[in-house]
Amino acid sequence: MASSGSSLAPIEDRFSIILSRLERIEASLSGLEDVKKLLVAIEDNTHPEGDSKCDFRNNIEDKVTVEIRTSIISVGDIDTVGQQFKCDFYLSATWSEPQLQGRSPTEEIKWNNEWHPRIVFFNALEIEKMEKGHYLFYEEGNKIPFAVETYRIKGSFRENLELWNFPLDYQQLTITLMSDWTNKLVAFEKDMRKMDTIRPETFTADQEWFLCRHVVTEATSTVKTEGSSANDYPLYHIKCHVKRKNGYYLWNIAMIIFLIDVLSFCSFAVDLSSPSDRLSVTLTLLLTAVAFKFVVSQSLPTISYLTLLDKYVLSGLVFLGCMAIEIAVAAVIPDTEMQKSFDRISLYVAVGVFVIIHIVALVFVVRKSRNRNRNLRESDKLFRERQQLVNKFAKEREQQKLTPGTSKRRRNIATRQSFVCRGFTLPGREIT
Repeated sequence: MASSGSSLAPIEDRFSIILSRLERIEASLSGLEDVKKLLVAIEDNTHPEGDSKCDFRNNIEDKVTVEIRTSIISVGDIDTVGQQFKCDFYLSATWSEPQLQGRSPTEEIKWNNEWHPRIVFFNALEIEKMEKGHYLFYEEGNKIPFAVETYRIKGSFRENLELWNFPLDYQQLTITLMSDWTNKLVAFEKDMRKMDTIRPETFTADQEWFLCRHVVTEATSTVKTEGSSANDYPLYHIKCHVKRKNGYYLWNIAMIIFLIDVLSFCSFAVDLSSPSDRLSVTLTLLLTAVAFKFVVSQSLPTISYLTLLDKYVLSGLVFLGCMAIEIAVAAVIPDTEMQKSFDRISLYVAVGVFVIIHIVALVFVVRKSRNRNRNLRESDKLFRERQQLVNKFAKEREQQKLTPGTSKRRRNIATRQSFVCRGFTLPGREIT
């Protein structure tokens, strides 16, 4: 018995050694599994934003149509001199995604590994905040899901302001989206499921501007130029309009120039025998008008053309210069009677020129104001028509039952052809 017990002891020792080794191997394998999970997490977190591991979807017949919908939350800080504005908005991009067919909307999807439209904000100067999200949904009667990429953006955007009619101007503030895919692979289009919206109550520049209650969108593509890329890329323009409140400029600049020109007639009340006194009055008024011209220049960027306000101020300067020349010419006429006749005729001519200048200025103000209001009314009318189109499209989608055997492409073509109203066309054509 003693010998048998002693023979079992080495066997037990060997089993314990084997068990300890198995435990160490199991611990090593669990550690490797943790390392694997950590590497996957690092790969997901360091994956370049906006990049896609999948260059493009396989077996694709048509280019992907990405439907855009936007909601402008707030617009403000419109910098006329810097030609930029700030905007806070929500944007969603929707496209049909056959690669995710059969996946549940509640299922967790690694979107970094999936195809996406590679949207960039073409005219963004600074993005202060960007929140990006994804989700999946199915439409009734369609087995192919739709992928949605959402953005919440707050930033500054570049806008080349058209200042020909300043201060009677209106501006079109544009946010331009571009895809890094070429237009052979991707096309932008308005999302007809929901209407684009804008919130005038959150407008922060209402002391100087009036925000119109409409959003205009247009799908275009980049234009080839010499030395540019051989490919064209799709663009999508989101536009809102603001109308300048011109009271400040009319009362504080135009009215002052008007009074300076009127006061120049006071020089005719000074006797002809004192040309120095008459000339000093006119030159003082001329220098005052020049100072106001510098005030106008500080309100505008460096531009190579004259605005309406520039033209009015310069006409006042030219008028004062002509008055100074008249005084100098009258002073060198030796004959007293001829001098008085010349001065009287010059007064009548000056009054006539002054009246003509301001009649022309008044006509320009009325015409430019009417043209501005008419253009904005047309944009507002087109926005309401598109709103009716979206509502009609939604009703048709509720009533429409997709017939078996009808291909998705044929259904999309039929839908696109049946929802075109006056003033709106599908992307790739101009908005009239």
